[in-house]
Amino acid sequence: MDIGISIYHVEKGDTLQSVAEKLGIPAEILKRYHNTYCNLKNLIGHDLNGIHEIMLPSSDKIVEYKKSQKQKEICQIFLPFYLTKDFYATKYEVSESFEQPEEENVKITYSVFVRLREDFNKGFIAEVEASDFKKNEQSPDDKISQLSLSCMKNISPIAFRIPAQGKITGFYDHKVIVKRFENRRSALNDFFIGEVSDDYLNAFYENLKSENDLLEQFSSSLLYQALFPEMNWFQSKKDWKDYYYIVPDSFPVKCHFHTEYNFENLNYIEIIIKGKIIEDCSLQELLKGVKIDEFPREQANGEIELKYTFHKESKQLTKVEAGIILLDKENLYQKHSILITAK
Repeated sequence: MDIGISIYHVEKGDTLQSVAEKLGIPAEILKRYHNTYCNLKNLIGHDLNGIHEIMLPSSDKIVEYKKSQKQKEICQIFLPFYLTKDFYATKYEVSESFEQPEEENVKITYSVFVRLREDFNKGFIAEVEASDFKKNEQSPDDKISQLSLSCMKNISPIAFRIPAQGKITGFYDHKVIVKRFENRRSALNDFFIGEVSDDYLNAFYENLKSENDLLEQFSSSLLYQALFPEMNWFQSKKDWKDYYYIVPDSFPVKCHFHTEYNFENLNYIEIIIKGKIIEDCSLQELLKGVKIDEFPREQANGEIELKYTFHKESKQLTKVEAGIILLDKENLYQKHSILITAK
């Protein structure tokens, strides 16, 4: 196999460092490359004593390395390593769409307000509140939708704990959320009258009291996953595996991810994170939210794409574009997309 190796003949006065500098690469990289392809008797140790020839990477490999090094340097300068109090804008406009073959496409728009404050040495507290919901550009006019939105409004803002590394880890004070609803429920009962409304309010309250279930509902939504990512994802230079909720209120599945960067814009950086399901679970299990120990199963086929835009100077998150595609065999089963834009 031709790997494009060339040979450098060592001259008097050469050192590993001086040869590497001629190529524009670190001495350790040159040493590692040479030792990978040379004979055992020609391994480079602490210096070039006894070494007459050095195996050099091809010019294409050197260009590729220099490009990756430049990208790494830019990442270190411009990309956020940890969450900061100025990472989020105060307000984001959100457009969320749901597509499924032979079904009417649904588009939901709303505003999200984020207030981030430091929690001493524990990271941050993010108070989040959503409002101004519209479905296909129309304000909800059915009773259950209005009741659902009223319930959420009466427990907002929701305060989450977020470490400096990003990603929601829990509620700041779950009891406050429950107490807030208890104090305001009588007003809801007075406005929303009837058995259906009573049943909904009872179910909402019972669900609200279960801290773990409530946290999973927020954490499994595309909005909260996209808006509160793990910060180390932005710095990943290699492919990695991690868990992601493909379907809300289901279980997280293992995915294979990789990161791409776009530094061409003078003021903004784009980070694109792409993932693919690798866990052994079926589409039916994902949709039901329960794994069934029955074999054989046809593995679910799904893809994730997350595109984050940051301001180079302030490192503030200005836009998120996220999409999850689920396939049934090779055909589209559903597509869930979200666009989050700072205002």
